[in-house]
This record gives sequence, C-alpha cells and structure tokens, in this order.
Amino acid sequence: MLAIERFSFKYPWSRKSFEIELKKDFGISLVAVINEKVVGYLIEWLIADEIHIANLAVHPAWRGQGIAKALIQKGIINDGNFSWVRLEVRYSNIVARSLYAKLGFVEIDVQKSYYVQDNEDAIIMAKRLQIN
Repeated sequence: MLAIERFSFKYPWSRKSFEIELKKDFGISLVAVINEKVVGYLIEWLIADEIHIANLAVHPAWRGQGIAKALIQKGIINDGNFSWVRLEVRYSNIVARSLYAKLGFVEIDVQKSYYVQDNEDAIIMAKRLQIN
C-alpha cells in the first residue's frame, strides 16, 4: 500500500498514517489483489449515517481496468445503516472526479485550501445511498 501511495500522490500518507487508519474501529480497509500483489486499496470511515472515503489509490500499472470502481462499489454496499457516501478530491484530479461522477457522486461543495501542502481546493462529492 505504501508503494502505491507514493506512486499515486504528490504528498503521500506516511507509514504511521496507514498504521493509525488500520487500527480505527470505525474504519474499513479494502485491497485489490491480482496475482498475489496488492494493486489498489480503499480506506473508509463509518461515521453516524455516512460512509466517508478517506483514501483510494490504484497502482499506475493497473489503472484504467476498473479496479478503483470495483473497490468503491464494494466499499459502499449499504446494509441499511448509511444514507450517504462522501469524499474530498483535489480540484485538479479530473480523472478521479470523472470516475466518481460516473458512479453517481455529485459535487456539493468546495473546501478552499483543503490540501495545505500546496493550498489546493478540495471538491466535496457525495452520493445518496439506497436503503436495501
């Protein structure tokens, strides 16, 4: 996961950040494995009636093959306890924003200077979940 994180982001999460995430009792982590190698991951938090996607990445060699879409779809299966799924995405990340839009997410707000390292805005995207 660390290698994928470093390949994927200008300001990657640290090993310590991942260790903290994996210990959270309100967090869920999913990995995509192909040929016994982790090729992608999703980290989400379950808070009140919301699923919050905290981190998602796919190794560059495996992008464009539906792995991120599959991780998101698996991560937002609703057991009736959640009304929304929400995330923040960099304004400049057009590929991710397009994927989220195709999955039914809508842009609901802008968080100015959310990414403090380079002062970039985040687009807040959300999707209303169907109760099964």
